[in-house]
Amino acid sequence: MGSEDTIYVAVGGVEESELTLLWVLHNLKPRKVCILHVHQPSKMISSMYGVDGNLAEIIFDQQQIRGLEEVGKDMMNRILDEYLLFCSQAGVSAIRLHIQMDDVAKGIVELIRRHNIKKLVMGAAADEHFSEGMWLMSEKAQYVNENAPFSCQIWFICRDHLVHTRFETAQSSNAPSPSGSSYLTSSTEAAGIFGSTVSEEREESECEIELYDVLHSGEEGSSNDQLFDRLEQALKEAESSNQKAFEESDRRVKAEMNATRAMRQAKMLERLYNECKRENETALAKQNESLENIKRLREEELSVSREQNSILESRVANSESRMKQLEDELSSAVEQLQVSLKERDELQIELENSHKVIEELLRKQAEETSSTHMDQFNLDQLSVSEIHDATLDQLEICQKEKDELLVELENTRRINEELLRKQSEDTSNSHLQQPFIEFSLSEIEEATEDFDQLYKIAEGARGSVYYKCALRHTEVVIKVLGRNSFQDSNEFLQEVDDLIKLRHPNLVNLIGACPEKRALVYEYVPNGSLEDHLNSRNDMPPLSWQSRMHIATQLCSTLMFLHSGKLVHGNLKPGNILLDDNFGCKLSDFGSCRAFSLVENSSNMTESSNPNPYLDPDFRNSRRVSHSLDLYPFGIIVLQLLSGRSTQGIAESAQSELLNGGNLSSFLDSSAGNWPHQVAQLTHLAIRCCDINRSRRPDLASDVLKVLETMKPSIASIAYAPESNEDSEPPSYFLCPILQAVMSDPHVAADGYTYEATALQDWLADHDTSPMTNLRLPNLNLIPNFPLRSAIQQWQENR
Repeated sequence: MGSEDTIYVAVGGVEESELTLLWVLHNLKPRKVCILHVHQPSKMISSMYGVDGNLAEIIFDQQQIRGLEEVGKDMMNRILDEYLLFCSQAGVSAIRLHIQMDDVAKGIVELIRRHNIKKLVMGAAADEHFSEGMWLMSEKAQYVNENAPFSCQIWFICRDHLVHTRFETAQSSNAPSPSGSSYLTSSTEAAGIFGSTVSEEREESECEIELYDVLHSGEEGSSNDQLFDRLEQALKEAESSNQKAFEESDRRVKAEMNATRAMRQAKMLERLYNECKRENETALAKQNESLENIKRLREEELSVSREQNSILESRVANSESRMKQLEDELSSAVEQLQVSLKERDELQIELENSHKVIEELLRKQAEETSSTHMDQFNLDQLSVSEIHDATLDQLEICQKEKDELLVELENTRRINEELLRKQSEDTSNSHLQQPFIEFSLSEIEEATEDFDQLYKIAEGARGSVYYKCALRHTEVVIKVLGRNSFQDSNEFLQEVDDLIKLRHPNLVNLIGACPEKRALVYEYVPNGSLEDHLNSRNDMPPLSWQSRMHIATQLCSTLMFLHSGKLVHGNLKPGNILLDDNFGCKLSDFGSCRAFSLVENSSNMTESSNPNPYLDPDFRNSRRVSHSLDLYPFGIIVLQLLSGRSTQGIAESAQSELLNGGNLSSFLDSSAGNWPHQVAQLTHLAIRCCDINRSRRPDLASDVLKVLETMKPSIASIAYAPESNEDSEPPSYFLCPILQAVMSDPHVAADGYTYEATALQDWLADHDTSPMTNLRLPNLNLIPNFPLRSAIQQWQENR
């Protein structure tokens, strides 16, 4: 039974049916194709069988007959396989169906009836006989059109054109008689069509006549030997003709297959060329769009830079104008003061002269006058007293004017000094601070691939998320504030402004921000956090006691710097203490904790929630924010550095060890090495930092830092040992805190830190405070650090 989804295509040779199959694939677009073929047996053998039933057996033996038949079947199979390959390459499922019959048209009709074929496509005539408006021209097509079952729909094709369609319901209208007037072709065209058929029949007749002559010539008296000789010669000629025909057919089939493959390759190459062309055009369009975006961003940045430059120039011009105005006012005040001083000196001289005159008059009157002249003397004395009082009044007025001028001069001098100080600070800050960059949202999204999870490295408080990526060829960490953050846009900008002003060697550097996303861009610190090292994450080796004390010292000085600026960190914990390649301390997350956010977070805590082990219990109860808020977590962190333990009951354990004879061997972390003897005093101070009563906690500058400083020589004696690795990085204590470079002439300042001599002298030229703690230095003396200089020189020689 034929499937209605299957299209049957009647084919013959490759050249005459390839266009028919192409038409089916392009126009009907079938899901399944069946290649239908009627195989005609050798015409010579058929004709011989027609003359005498035993003639073929006389001329050929059975093996030769089967050989001829196999040659024909092999040619048929090659043709059908070529069509199946063609359909497979076109992506259409295909099968084949064939029958052997002398009449092709009758064979097609027989296959339609036998397999109940519903849809058939076949050729209408040879391609060279195609013309516009032609009708069915070949007898084969007309026979199929008239005799095929009416349930089969048939398309008749000629040269890739549809000539006629016979629908399954059209029983009479679409089947015209070959002798009727509906046959529209001209006699010339008909003669051309039937010419090939007549020629083929003539060749067959000639062959039959030749064989007939041979047989009859034997009957007229020739001997049997002569007959068989001629038959044998005819057989050889027939075999030679078949062989040549087979070879020619084989060459034609191969040539057609090569031509078909070449056409397919050409079409495939054309399709690939079109696809590559489209891809190149798409890539070029994207590249042009990207260039346009970069150009637009550059223009926006240039515009912003020009506006900022204009604002700065305006501020500088205003400052210069104000300075000039103040200088003029100061000059005028100085001139007026000089005039007043001159007037005061003149009045003073006049007053002294008046005193001398009065004294002289009194002396003379006392000597010359007698008691009789006392009344007159009293009158004269009264006039002199009035003169003296008037002189004193005038002197007081001058003194008052002088004091007013001095006050005005002092105010002018103070204003001038303040302006000079601010200008100096602005100049200093412009050299010390790194440039601040405002990143666009598109730039951050491109760096993190739209905040892909692959770039996410941590999550912070209030829903903040940290991403590590590269911005403008620099490794950075982007902190994106969460929706639960307490800040609005103005508070975020205020925090950014505060963070820009905070610059310290042990504070994580703020590179820039993205206000649109509320994101902060920090420098990337590669050596992880103190929490990672204390918990030995990622198989990190334990820290030496020298490195731990170095971290504690830098952490103490950093907190002193923040407290000197009336700031409180408020979120101190090992996870916020980052370590660089030299295990230098970098304190982070110091800008996001404001006092009101601490109060809000602590008030939201419930009894069932897990308390923060680093949060000051006094603050949890009183809600009071002070510098002591950072002392409690500092003490916990120092105890963790000493013991390597968790926070659970760590202060109580240390206190118990101190009370039991002061032997801390079981409390200290043995993996850090041999601890110095000062560790007991440091442990006692750390326990005091953890005291519930904040009034009993020690002072960082006067108590804790002094003990840490006493441990620095021990650290130097061990840590200054020369490195065996030639490519090792210099220890952090070889670096100047100001220059962040290896020192060549290290000197110790009054704050206990060692600096490069020239860098510290430049600092002290404009400041009287410590670069590390921001506290006022007790003196400006510098002491050469000869042991450190020797260690640096030895390290440099061993590299």
